[in-house]
Amino acid sequence: MMMETTKRERPSGRLVRLPRFTPGRHKGRFYRNSLMIILLIASIPGLITGIVMYQLVVGRMENEFNRMHQSQIENRARNVDDQLAYLEMTLSHWAFEPRFGNALRTLDFVYYFNETQEIVTTLYVLEGSHPLIKSAQLYLQEPKPILFNREYNELLDDAKIKAYDRYLAMGNHVYWTDWVSNPSIEPAAAMNSSLLHTDAGNALVLVHKIPGEHNNPFGALIITLDNEKVASLLKTLTPYDEGLTFLMDQEGHTLVTGNPGGGQQNSAFEQQLKEEVAQHADSTSFLFKYEDQTYSVSYGSLSRIDSEWTYVSAAPLTSVTSPVKLVSKIIVIASAGSLLLGLMLSWLASRQIYSPVARMLHLLTPGKHEAQANPRLDEFQLLEQQWNELTSRSLTAHRQLQEQLPHLRDSFVLQLVQGHLYAYSEEDLQKRMKNLGFEVEGQQLLLLQMYFTGYARLQGRFGSQDTGLVTFAAVNIIEEVAKSYFNQVSMMNFHDLSSAMLVIAPKDEQLKPQALLWGQELVEVIGKTLKMNVTVMISHSTDSLHELPGIFVEMEQAVAYRSIEEGSQILDLEDEQCFRRAEEATYPLGLEREMIQAIRLGKQEEADRVLEQFMGEIARTGSTEFQVQQMMLQLLGSVQHMMLQTGVTPYKLFGGCNMYERLSAIREPAQMKQWMMSKVLVPYIQEIELRSQEPLKQVVERTMLYMDEHYRNEISLEGCADAEQMTPYALSKAFKQVSGMNFIDYLTKVRMEAAKQLLRETTMKINDIAAAVGYQHSYFNRIFKKQEGVTPSQYRDQWFGK
Repeated sequence: MMMETTKRERPSGRLVRLPRFTPGRHKGRFYRNSLMIILLIASIPGLITGIVMYQLVVGRMENEFNRMHQSQIENRARNVDDQLAYLEMTLSHWAFEPRFGNALRTLDFVYYFNETQEIVTTLYVLEGSHPLIKSAQLYLQEPKPILFNREYNELLDDAKIKAYDRYLAMGNHVYWTDWVSNPSIEPAAAMNSSLLHTDAGNALVLVHKIPGEHNNPFGALIITLDNEKVASLLKTLTPYDEGLTFLMDQEGHTLVTGNPGGGQQNSAFEQQLKEEVAQHADSTSFLFKYEDQTYSVSYGSLSRIDSEWTYVSAAPLTSVTSPVKLVSKIIVIASAGSLLLGLMLSWLASRQIYSPVARMLHLLTPGKHEAQANPRLDEFQLLEQQWNELTSRSLTAHRQLQEQLPHLRDSFVLQLVQGHLYAYSEEDLQKRMKNLGFEVEGQQLLLLQMYFTGYARLQGRFGSQDTGLVTFAAVNIIEEVAKSYFNQVSMMNFHDLSSAMLVIAPKDEQLKPQALLWGQELVEVIGKTLKMNVTVMISHSTDSLHELPGIFVEMEQAVAYRSIEEGSQILDLEDEQCFRRAEEATYPLGLEREMIQAIRLGKQEEADRVLEQFMGEIARTGSTEFQVQQMMLQLLGSVQHMMLQTGVTPYKLFGGCNMYERLSAIREPAQMKQWMMSKVLVPYIQEIELRSQEPLKQVVERTMLYMDEHYRNEISLEGCADAEQMTPYALSKAFKQVSGMNFIDYLTKVRMEAAKQLLRETTMKINDIAAAVGYQHSYFNRIFKKQEGVTPSQYRDQWFGK
């Protein structure tokens, strides 16, 4: 504390110095005394508040939490029930498919390879139809034990056969079990056990015997669920990380638990919960105390197709009440401490009481030397000075927020359109839009989508990884053009050569004609600037923000039916003529066969040429994007089927990638062709070249060429081997290794294709056709029916629609 002196004259005339306090000293004492009074007053209400909160609020929160927990569990249990019911319905749908009918009982799966591949493909589709499914299998007991999963397997091991026969022996026509076929389990012991085992580690299995409508089934569709995903689904029944959730059957055996790694402690808790649930059969929820913790327990039943399951969820109340108890204790302790502190401060000296204020001033003021430069400023003036500085910083932060506001606006609109804000009401959405600077009251909304095509022509200017950069440039152009037409717009950049724009305008404004004019100008600007085509999709207008996600989904689905013709397009979602084609596109089957033949022989240039013709043929009649994608998917399926015939597994060749999904994501035909060549055909040709030795390959190619040209004459393996100076065995082995087919099978295939062409394109007699392709009449009829399933006459009649 600083003390100043003042001069005063004594009667004798001498000067003396008298001490006096500066204004800052008096103000400091006033502030210190005020602080002591404030501390004493403020501590008492805090003490009372903490005690009341601890005594009253915690109890009410426990009751409210128990009620909310019951409501949440019921809603989430319905979701679990819906998921399992959907699985049952899906499997029943597939079980009644004609492909799983009585025809499988006598079908030769090795000979009719196409039907075998269709079954494998169907199981692959079934496996991916639901996220809970881990594997899908088809087991046939007749004509011989066969197992289909990702491939065709004939079961020869008696233990495996007995294990899979158990699925046909137990349960109803459709039933649940957690028994997975395991040959190490004795059949007799397995038959005596319950359908649903007590081992919670076993996977849940859904079985549907086939045929679906037959009382004497000879096979079964077997779906095995992913235990981890089922456990994650059950874990949603517990709102917090703590607690326990499990499913049990009518006998009280645990089927699946949401806490699979709980160990012995969870097992004891689970057993205790089962006993408590049995005692509270008249109520669906209750409070249960276990090891000094109180749990809110909710349970209910899930009606399955062959049994009744019970779900049990236990959540600790301490997860909610412990923070409140802790805060209450802290408030009580802090209030009591403040009271004691106030009593101590009233006793301490003024310098000690004032020291916190001094430290605060020391922290807030710029520095000691600057404070000494302003001796006239008191404590409040120094705080005011610091407040002004903080206000200036706040204004700077506000300006930075205004700069980022456009990005916040666009992000919010993107979440709204994609359906991520479905939980908000219309009023909440309008309020948030208004806070972001949009004017939505009394306005209409119009959604527009833009798809940019022709990117393949820009490969010289941009690389294959620059689609995001091109989309960014296009979005900037769209926004600039839209400023002269609309007052309120929000852009959405999808970074995949597509974007969308939300337009907000008054309800009395003719918005769609204006959007059409804007679209025409945009097409011209994009064409001149980026040298690309653009497809503009215009939706119908609406005045509800909640309708935007549905409109967006409708536009996403409709764009698949746009024309793939060269040039830009402006499509009105309400105009059906924009999506209706004048003629149906036909699938060029001949070009497919020519391409597969070139691929089989490893002729990359020939395959590329035929693929170019194939793409031109399917786009020639003005096909839609959906049609082109479907034909390309069919071509991909044929190529993969050929790969399997030649001993190359597509799953291994493509590294486990879902090639159908990747092809479906491509919109432009040029990119489809490039992808098909580089990602499918070239890897296969390289694989075949690695497998085959070049001399043997040339020998087989010459032999196949000879068979293609002289199939009308008598051809034998021995004659072809002599021509190549090889043994028949060596030629047969090389032919199978290179082409993937036996010698006689390839000759039969060539002759059958020639015979079918003559049946379709000529009026020759059956006897003459048989002689023209190198067969006797009686043998020709037999082999033709064996290969095609019908006689030559029936084939001709079917072709001409008789």
